[in-house]
Amino acid sequence: MGKQNQYIAKLEKLLTHLKNAKLSYLKAADHANTSEEKRYFNQEALIRNRYFQETFGEIQTLGMSYDDLVINGFNFNQLLISSIEILKITALEKCIHADEMLIQVYNDILKLNSNSTKFKSNLNRLLQAKEKNEALIANYPLKKEIDSLY
Repeated sequence: MGKQNQYIAKLEKLLTHLKNAKLSYLKAADHANTSEEKRYFNQEALIRNRYFQETFGEIQTLGMSYDDLVINGFNFNQLLISSIEILKITALEKCIHADEMLIQVYNDILKLNSNSTKFKSNLNRLLQAKEKNEALIANYPLKKEIDSLY
């Protein structure tokens, strides 16, 4: 497979994971206990949607259209089967898992195209979000003890 084809395949994979991450953050916003958390998760969902649009724009500059993409014909049954293992974790943990997948894909893309400052910037932002989410998870048991409704 040529380098450009590998790059396009990684971008398609990124689109799928960005879409899933956005949905994870929206679900976390639905489960948020405070307006600050709800706002944070909704903002993170918007950021992943923006990254999706940027990636889709990159694919378009390479001559691909939406109809050519695998994500256009995405099989939701496949998504359900592949996500059974994470059904029992919290919405926030799903966000962390989604970001870990994104970080991995961004690193793969940067190996193929290390000149992309946009992708480097997106990767750094995702790393920061992952750290913040891990801090939220670390504080969760303490908040649960203080407020049983949390």
